[in-house]
Amino acid sequence: MKLGSLSHFRQDSSRSHPARRNTVALDHARRIQIVAQLTSIAAVMALWPHVDNPLQLAAWWMGLTITLTVLQHLTRSLLVQHDDIALQNYISSAGTLAGGAAWGSLALVGPYHATPQSQAILFMILCSITLAGAGVIRHGRSASAVFIAACLLPLFILSVVSPPSALPEAGMWLLAFALFAFGVSDFQRGPKTAPDTHRDGSSLPETRQTLLDNANANAAIVLSRGNRVEICNRRFAEMMNHNEEGIAGRRLADAFESRSDWRRHARAASNILRRGGTYHCATRLRRHDGSAFWAEITGQVVDSGDSPAQIVWVAFDITDRMMATAREELISAQLHALIGKSADWYWQTDAQHRLMHVTRHIDMSDDTLKRKLGRKWWQFHRPGHGARARQTELREAFENGKGFRNLTVELPDGDTAPLWLSICGTPRFNEHGAFLGHHGIAINVTEEVRRTERIRHLAYHDALTGLPNRRLLTDRLTQAIARAQRYRERVGLILVDLDDFRRINDLGGHAAGDQALLEIADLLRSCVRSCDTVARLGSDEFVILLAELEHAPAAEQVAAKILTTLHMPLAFQGSRNPLSTSIGVAVFPEDAGSATSLIEVADARMYRAKRRGGQRIESREGTPAGPPSGPAPDFLYH
Repeated sequence: MKLGSLSHFRQDSSRSHPARRNTVALDHARRIQIVAQLTSIAAVMALWPHVDNPLQLAAWWMGLTITLTVLQHLTRSLLVQHDDIALQNYISSAGTLAGGAAWGSLALVGPYHATPQSQAILFMILCSITLAGAGVIRHGRSASAVFIAACLLPLFILSVVSPPSALPEAGMWLLAFALFAFGVSDFQRGPKTAPDTHRDGSSLPETRQTLLDNANANAAIVLSRGNRVEICNRRFAEMMNHNEEGIAGRRLADAFESRSDWRRHARAASNILRRGGTYHCATRLRRHDGSAFWAEITGQVVDSGDSPAQIVWVAFDITDRMMATAREELISAQLHALIGKSADWYWQTDAQHRLMHVTRHIDMSDDTLKRKLGRKWWQFHRPGHGARARQTELREAFENGKGFRNLTVELPDGDTAPLWLSICGTPRFNEHGAFLGHHGIAINVTEEVRRTERIRHLAYHDALTGLPNRRLLTDRLTQAIARAQRYRERVGLILVDLDDFRRINDLGGHAAGDQALLEIADLLRSCVRSCDTVARLGSDEFVILLAELEHAPAAEQVAAKILTTLHMPLAFQGSRNPLSTSIGVAVFPEDAGSATSLIEVADARMYRAKRRGGQRIESREGTPAGPPSGPAPDFLYH
């Protein structure tokens, strides 16, 4: 059933515009005030000759006039400036009470005790006003009852305390008249006494009920007037676990789970429906057996010209949907909590792979990743060894539009040490299948990367001096020979052995020996270029790899420089005793064609120098046994 098709529920198929309805209401209130003023003047003129103090009657007329004027002003401001239906009903009820009390006070200004004629006139006036007011007031039974009571209560009390001589039981007759007036008010407000009919003579309530019962099988439909149910379809009765006859006439508030929910939705609905809109909400309702369920409710005014307005409500049971939503939210919250415990960041990229959103774990205080918003993941790596390969791997992982896991990203952070992240991601798509970007998690693996680097460093470097060990030396020597073969260059290898290093350990202990090795490593590094390699093979054996040599004699020149440098006394000893050194030199390709063979040749020549007394260099051409005299020359080997 569509809310737009409401003509079957209207007594007048044309809807009134809110501004037009306000104008009609203002005209109605103005006519009531004019009639009331004329009636009050007629009452004063009729009672004036019979009262002892006419000034009291004049004062009453002035008070009534002021009351009617104030009520007229309130009615005008209420309809023009306010759309709150609840406020309008409240002020209307208060005005009804004030108007009824103003007319009822006529019995207290003297006419009742003046003459029998004035008593008869007073009864006629107040009964007529009561009957007319009951017919005019249409916005609720309670408002009619309040007006009738306020108008007749003073006269009823006087009739009981001091009954008229002509009619001793006037109080009882007055009470009966009040009940009659209330019945007239209820008769004029409700359509119960005579059912409406169509032009073809069919019963309008029967047509409405048929339409309701044959609407959408899942739609529960209710037609209400004011805050009470007029009719409903079978689906609503089934939804509420009640019978259709038992629901008719019940308050809408009884269908809500709590009074606070009813008041909140009633206030919001009245404001929207008053402006001619459609009210829509999701709330919890309560069945006849006390169980609660979720319902989606839509309301629209059928005939806003009536007071109270007639509204059609359509409700759907959405308990299963709400429960599914609640389960999805719970699963999402649990997943978010799990991600928070297993990852340090949650991130999203846009369709151009730019980092657009970062959510860090609640325990994380590092904002380094958040400062990279707007950049792409593969742009984070600093230039250096292996950076280009990692950038290519990351770029391909993002641009192929698929998921990936455990990709390592370097995250530079100014002058401080960089962070290393391990990221996992999966693509995001909208409801039409269009690619929106990737999202995933990032884990801080800086400590793992540093630990791996330390392990790798220990695997390829000497623990004491930090120089490359035999494994790294062999790898670099192999690469240098491959380059030399390609560019027709030479590679030199110098093997250095300390002849009397055991004497240092015996005299100063192992600490002195370690200090001597550290100083010797620094001296060897100072004798070669930055592109050369100084490695430590054993306790007192060092190897110098000279790459990119143009001539074989350049290696012997470097060996002579090393021999001279190491023959000087060490600084830590504080003595003038120099070290004795045996050096073996081998050159690729003259002496050997592979890395292993070149090391073996240099090692053999070093031992030959040691057997000949040490402090000498052995090469392919042979070298004098002692070091050269004078200062060491600045050898050039490029």
